[in-house]
Amino acid sequence: PPPPPPTPPLDNLRRQRQMCIRDRVTDVLITHAHADHITGLLPFIRSRIGEWPVCRVYGPPGIADNVAGLLAGILWDRAGQRAPRFDVRELHGADIRRFIVAAGQRDPEPQATTACVDGCLLSDEHVTIHAVELDHKTPVLAFSIKPAANVRVRSDRLEARGLEPGPWLTVLRDKLLAGQSDAQIELPGGEVSSASSLGVELCIVEPPQRLGYATDLSDTPSNRARLLEIAAGAHTLCLEAAFCIADVEQAERTGHLTTRACAELARQAGVKQLIPFHFSRRYESDAAGVYAEIAQIFPNTIMPAVVKQ
Repeated sequence: PPPPPPTPPLDNLRRQRQMCIRDRVTDVLITHAHADHITGLLPFIRSRIGEWPVCRVYGPPGIADNVAGLLAGILWDRAGQRAPRFDVRELHGADIRRFIVAAGQRDPEPQATTACVDGCLLSDEHVTIHAVELDHKTPVLAFSIKPAANVRVRSDRLEARGLEPGPWLTVLRDKLLAGQSDAQIELPGGEVSSASSLGVELCIVEPPQRLGYATDLSDTPSNRARLLEIAAGAHTLCLEAAFCIADVEQAERTGHLTTRACAELARQAGVKQLIPFHFSRRYESDAAGVYAEIAQIFPNTIMPAVVKQ
């Protein structure tokens, strides 16, 4: 037999993975523009050189200038018409102010302002995203992300029917998610059947699992109430726990949550599971202690396997 193809170098695998990710990105959510929350956008900006659709970016007031500043710090003389462009959307209360931010164009270009009903930033057949503004001694956004229901095809049922996978399965999924149960689906052999009957026979429809995400917020009654507006009943809550209980004064000075506040909010929101993150670097050698404080109040806390050991 011929020799197996050479294994791609690690850099090539990494590049292929990055290309796959950038192909699929349509929207970017930014909580605020502190360095540890926005500089990660730079590698993504570089990946958008080329003939890509304009990517939407959402953030608090001023985020258009922040993104424009990142672009302005780069020399784009070789990019030409392939330079990155972004549709930046700032949440201002009940309005969304839009800007086109383009490489080589120093100032954001204002677009039409649109209404933002109940904090809804985006709603389409794939996902619904809501946001609320919180206080971190500067405005920050917290997000609620609700994907569409997931339609999972049972491969064992396909095999039993002798059906080959193909584009018809995508059509079936789309019809089921759109509620078009009477739609007729043409199968590989030419047979036609309704989406509803095929769904019952071949698919499992899993309900959407909503995700809440918030970081960098002061522990104030107002922030708690606003966060609960979008986190209540979520399947998963990703929430900062910057400081341990003993360092509550530091948390208050810097506008962050303690482990206790993080766990209390998860419990009050009634979420199924909590993913705490954004720990202060002072706890790098004792992450287990941080997780232990949180889990004592909210037991269903997700932690890395290395910490569990």
